[in-house]
Order: sequence, then structure tokens, then C-alpha cells
Amino acid sequence: MGKTITDLCNGFETFKVLITTALENGTIAFDRWSDQMHQLVLETWNSRSIQDIQEGIHLGWEQFLEAWLQTKYTLQQYDLNFVVDALQSKIIYLTGNSFNRSHVYIGFAGLFVGSGVGFLIGINIKPSSITVTHMKAASATSYNGTESITLLEDVVTPEITESNQVMIMVRAAALDPMDILVASGYGSFIRKFLIKHTLRKSMHREFPIVLGRDCSGVVIDLGSDVRRDININDEVWVSLPPWSPCGTLCETIVVSDKYVGHKPQTLTHEQAATLPYSGSLAWLAVFQTANLNPMTAMDKKIIVYCGDTGTSSIIVQLCCYLKADVTVACPSRVCYFMKYLGATTTYETETVSIDQLLSTAPSGFDYVFNTAGEHKYSLCKQLCSACGIVVPIGPHHLPSDSYGLVRGFFYMQWLRLVYMFKGNKCWDHYEFNSIILNELASMANDYVLRPVLDKTFMEHELERAFKHLQSRQTIGKVVMKFSNLNGPTLMPRSSGILF
Repeated sequence: MGKTITDLCNGFETFKVLITTALENGTIAFDRWSDQMHQLVLETWNSRSIQDIQEGIHLGWEQFLEAWLQTKYTLQQYDLNFVVDALQSKIIYLTGNSFNRSHVYIGFAGLFVGSGVGFLIGINIKPSSITVTHMKAASATSYNGTESITLLEDVVTPEITESNQVMIMVRAAALDPMDILVASGYGSFIRKFLIKHTLRKSMHREFPIVLGRDCSGVVIDLGSDVRRDININDEVWVSLPPWSPCGTLCETIVVSDKYVGHKPQTLTHEQAATLPYSGSLAWLAVFQTANLNPMTAMDKKIIVYCGDTGTSSIIVQLCCYLKADVTVACPSRVCYFMKYLGATTTYETETVSIDQLLSTAPSGFDYVFNTAGEHKYSLCKQLCSACGIVVPIGPHHLPSDSYGLVRGFFYMQWLRLVYMFKGNKCWDHYEFNSIILNELASMANDYVLRPVLDKTFMEHELERAFKHLQSRQTIGKVVMKFSNLNGPTLMPRSSGILF
């Protein structure tokens, strides 16, 4: 009996300690959360936008008081009864009818009421006709994958609504596997947020989604605050992140100048369209994620796994340019081409084993560029040396795409709050910008970087183009041209590139 009581006492003490610890941890967590919320509220209150609102309200109130005092002073200078009597006498003189003071007051009241009603009617009357232009665009009408992709001919042509935007006539745009992912719902939550909170009301529609992540074209209009190096009639190229609400597979696009760079002079529009998106991904992977440069990359053992994408071909060229020892594991149909681009060794993914891949680097590879997707991460990890790293290429997982109604609602509110301070950096894994595009253009002009163009289609061949993209028989990028052009294009000299 005594032992039982002792055990109960010990259990009670243990339970007491657990409760005390939980309460202390909860208190610490609550205090930390309170501090964070307090700091966030202070940052919000002291932000520039809130200060501008406060200043605007204060200035408006001061102007109202000044106007009221001036009106009051003016009215005090006149005898209201004298004015009414004079007006009454004038009306009797002109009409010959008898009017009293009540008639004058009623007339003034009717004048003010009628003016107010007329003003309200006037501001609510919509123009009888609005000029709207339409364009052709490869669009997704739902999130049903390739079944939802179609060529629409009545998509509203976008307009410049921000001072830093550029309007571009698209000459050629590339198709990418990312377009199929977007048509299947990739980035849908973030895209809805941007459509709802950053676009004008007339654009608050989720569908159709214009597809396309990159293009080459000609500048036809500019916002008032666009970079000075961009001018009308310039030949430019564009690269957009996957979550962007706008796409490039259309006749006209309007984008921020952040995503615009000058097209390489040595490339045609069709050739140039193959590089911006894939090139930006490759550039970020090689120079930012892997942190390679001419000093650190020399003689490093690098493998590009499943190198049959447009991004893979550019990674191979960049690593070879940095004097690295490059091995490529790819489908047999691509092996010869990777050798042409500079790879030291190639292996066929259909038959190769891990041991065969490691025969090139017995101690493992210093860098493994995984272009096959997250499902091949464990295999790529086995190819690494002790200090090696796996560099993922391709779409990052976005958990928000699978959020339900309740979780999505709270995430949307958090997103609105964070977006006020960080902008798209709170979800942007793709830091695309004109600096990267200009670096790629410089390398293309120096014939260091060669685009890989598989096949070109016209816009009415959209279905064939996506079937060809899905066939997994492509080498490089598939490009679409648009025939609705307003003028001829000067075609630059050939760069001597395959295909």
C-alpha cells in the first residue's frame, strides 16, 4: 500500500513538472508571438504607405477647415434677408407674378436637390461604347492540363497600367513543360492572390490563363518610368516566373521592365525565344545556387542528370565555359548533342547504373544538377562526393496550391500582410531580372551560349506544338511564331547554330 502511494506521489510530481514545463513553454511562445505581432504592428504603422495616408488625412482636414472658415466669413459680409428680398423683387419684375419669401426658399431647395441628383446620375452613367481590342493567345481555360489548352482569338489586349511597364509585340515565344504544369494548377493560389490584389478590377478573372514564360519581340509602348535603356522599336526578350498572371504565348504582352532585356543581335526572334526562361533557370542554378565562377569551377566534377531539357543544354554550356569536367546522363537520342555542346562524358539513362556513373568520379561528383525532378533526388544524392551538393532544377513545390478553404483563407490574409513589406520575395524562388537576361545576351553575342531550337510552329498549330512537346522526342525548345505582325522585322545574320 505504501509503495502504491509513493508511486502515485511520484506520478503526480512528474505530471506537475510536465504541466509546469508546458505552461512555461506556452508563456514563452506567447510572449515571443506577442513581441513579433507588436513589432509587425509598429512596422505597419510606421510604414511609408501609412504615413502617406495620415499626411493626406491631416492635409485634407486642414483644407476643409480653411474652406469652411472662408465660407463662413463670406456669408457674414452679406445680409441674407436683403439678398432674398432683392431676388424676390427681381423675379416679380421679370415675370409679373407675385412671389413671397417661401417661394424663393423652395426654389433654392429644388435647385440644390436637382443638382445633386443630376450629379449622382452623371457619375454612374457608363460610356455608351468602349474601344476594346482583342488578340490571339494560347490559353488554359481550366486546370485540366493539356485538355484545357486552346488558341483563343478574343483575348483582351493588355494595356499599360503601371509606370514601369513595357508593351511588347511578340514575334516568337517558346513552349515549356512549365506551361503544362500551369495548365494543371501549378501556382494557382499565388496567381489568384496577384489577380485579386494587384491588378485592376477589369482583370479580376482567373481564366483564361495566357501561357508562356518567355518570348522575343519588339517594344511598341512604354510607361512613364521605364528604364532609360529601353526604347520604342527596340528588339527585346522577356522571361517571366511561373506564378506570373500574364503569359507570353500571345500577340501582345505588357510586363514590368524588370523582366525585359535586349535581344542578342546575333539571333533571330525564333532562336532568341529559346533562351530567356531556360537560360535564367540555368544561370541561377550555376552562378547562384551552386555559386560557381571561373576560379571555383575549374576541373570540378559535375554531372547533369537527365539532361534532355532546354535548361540542361544551357547548364552544360555554362559549366563547360567555366572549364569544369562535365558528365551528362541523358536519353540516348540526346547523347551525341551533349557531346557537341562540350560534355566530356555522356551516359544513356535507359541503361546506365549508379556504379557506371561513379566510374567517372570514383569519389563522387562535386555538383549534381538534377533536372529530372524531386523524385530523383535520392539517386542524385548517391552521386555526390562527401562535400558534394545536389542542385535542383525545375519547379519548386508550392504547398499553397493544395490548401483547402479554411487554410487557404488564413494563408491569403498572411500573404496580404507579408506582401506589403516583401512583395513577391515571400514566395519567389525564381529571381528573374534584366541583369541575368543581359548576361545571357552578352554570352550569346560572343557565341559562348548557343540556343537549341527543336522546331517552330505557327499559332494555328498550337495543338500539334503541345503534342510534340509531350512526345519527349524533342532536343531543345519548341517555339511558336505569331503571324499577325504590323510590319517587317530585320533578321540578323545567322549565328551558325544547329537546327
